[in-house]
Amino acid sequence: MPDRKLIENPIWNARTVGIVPHDNIYYSKCLMGGALACGLTHLGITPLDVVKCNMQVNPTKYTHLISGLRRITAEESFRAIWKGWAPTLLGYIPQGALKYGLYEVFKDLYSNMAGEKYAQQYKGWIWCAGAASAEFLADIALCPMEMIKVKVQTSLPGTFP
Repeated sequence: MPDRKLIENPIWNARTVGIVPHDNIYYSKCLMGGALACGLTHLGITPLDVVKCNMQVNPTKYTHLISGLRRITAEESFRAIWKGWAPTLLGYIPQGALKYGLYEVFKDLYSNMAGEKYAQQYKGWIWCAGAASAEFLADIALCPMEMIKVKVQTSLPGTFP
């Protein structure tokens, strides 16, 4: 049974315990950092993703990464390996922002719900729950753009805008 004295202590707050106080500016920085990190890294590996998706859709035509890159550039153009870059960027910017920003919010929220004693005792579980909650919401934001991206990347030339 939780110690009510610890749970009701108004002095302790997970948002103010660390070296950097977790205020709205801190959360905004986490959102921006996540947006930049995920948006730019996923944009950078778009050519690999184009080949991977085509290997999944047509494994007899696209058997390996390098030969897949060569085949796509030879049959379509160099620009074709960048198919789907816009939905990738538009999907992973909010996904990264929510993943990294909400992780910090949920971590603090769950720590405050647990109280000082239990927040320290179950820190790993609280962080895991915070990460799972943030990832769940981030992936909901990603799904529509991910579907469009795969459709663009795997469509035959001239069959999808």
